[in-house]
Amino acid sequence: MQADGLATLYRLTDALQRANGYADIDNAALDAITAVLGSRASILLFDHAGVMRFVGWRGLSDSYRQKLEGHSPWTPADIAPEPIFVEDIEQTDEPPEVKETIKAEGIRGLAFIPLVSRQRIIGKFMTYYAEPHRFSASEASLAVTIARQLGFSIERARADEVLRESEERFRLMSEQAPVMLWLSDADGRCLHLNQQLRSFWGVAPERLADFDWQTSMHPEDRERIGLTMMDAVIGRQGVTVEGRYLNATGQYRLLSTNAQPRLSGSGEFLGMIGVNVDITQQREAEERLKLLLAELNHRVKNTLAVVQAIAHQTFREGGTGGDSRKAFEGRLVALATAHNLLTQSNWESASLRTIATDALNSQGVDARRASLDGPHVDLAPKQALALALALHELCTNATKHGALSNDAGQIVLVWRRTSEQDLNIRWEERGGPPVSPPAKRGFGSRLIEQSLARDFDASVALDFRPEGVCCTIEAASAGWRPELG
Repeated sequence: MQADGLATLYRLTDALQRANGYADIDNAALDAITAVLGSRASILLFDHAGVMRFVGWRGLSDSYRQKLEGHSPWTPADIAPEPIFVEDIEQTDEPPEVKETIKAEGIRGLAFIPLVSRQRIIGKFMTYYAEPHRFSASEASLAVTIARQLGFSIERARADEVLRESEERFRLMSEQAPVMLWLSDADGRCLHLNQQLRSFWGVAPERLADFDWQTSMHPEDRERIGLTMMDAVIGRQGVTVEGRYLNATGQYRLLSTNAQPRLSGSGEFLGMIGVNVDITQQREAEERLKLLLAELNHRVKNTLAVVQAIAHQTFREGGTGGDSRKAFEGRLVALATAHNLLTQSNWESASLRTIATDALNSQGVDARRASLDGPHVDLAPKQALALALALHELCTNATKHGALSNDAGQIVLVWRRTSEQDLNIRWEERGGPPVSPPAKRGFGSRLIEQSLARDFDASVALDFRPEGVCCTIEAASAGWRPELG
């Protein structure tokens, strides 16, 4: 190969190395072809439809290119084709119209040099001569060498294009993702934070190179997270870690990070890719659920203890007959009704008026024979349950022996806030048969006096007056204001 040919190939190699896109590649190749081969040349590539299209040329008219575009001795399916050197187009078997078009362009000698990528033909370059031309071995060698370099450069450019498109798709997907995504290099520095994560940390895109995510870690979590991530990087393995990070609003949020190693095609470690998920609310919900379960367990135990006490006292006093069973069932209904009412408010409180109304309704008391009067008062769960059971006992007694045992008696239930801290509740029976104190205090009386006093932190007076039973509850604020427990 002559010295000028070697120099041309050297310049071509240098130009292709510095090429930035297809236009630079085509111009570098055309410069080399026209320098050592014919003064006119062209480069053609198969398009997506398998049609050979001009992508670069020197010294060819628009008319010529339009008429011969698509003309090719090869198809995209051909493997490792050989160059075709045409000394004189007139001596070929080409159709007459093709020969006439070529000769009209002032061309007699020409060459078809295939461009190959991974042994598949992707196009060709052509060189043209005005007179018949016999190609020397040196020219053929130069043409094949140029074609190899050109084919390799096109292959590399296409790979770069695919990579850029892939990176752009990743960027768009990452930016629009509803989770926090990031990329780091092999030293742990941030290469990419998507929009969600930039917003979380308040990092502007232009400040990304200077951002150190480790400074946002909670001091108590920093060493643990740092060591965990370091082990993952050293071991080139995936990792999941949770920790608290300071966000742009100055709040620590609990993030779950899942990271995986990024490797090149050759297996070189490039860094990590990861996703952060804010699990603060999830963890808070889990903690609330634990508290609720503990509270539920506590309430169930308390309720079972109440049921056990009711059963013990009911059947101890009355045996196992029908009346005792009926009394026991009535008390359970009163307890269940209060439970249902508390459930509607998530066991936070229950209205005193609603408790009283339910107690009277459960006994079938005619609304015209009961008067309820008082302001809105919410009772904590334990006071609500105690009052519901007490009112059940009072209603039961009134139905059997008191104001509700005839057709004229009345029930009056009044409650007042005697001060900002104190509550007075008063049950009075009027118009019933004469009342006399019982010979002994039964379970109902003890439940009213002891349970109300205990759960309301109150003084309770149960008075069996001749004109009707009267029950007065004087409760301090700690006994009736809404509270947990």
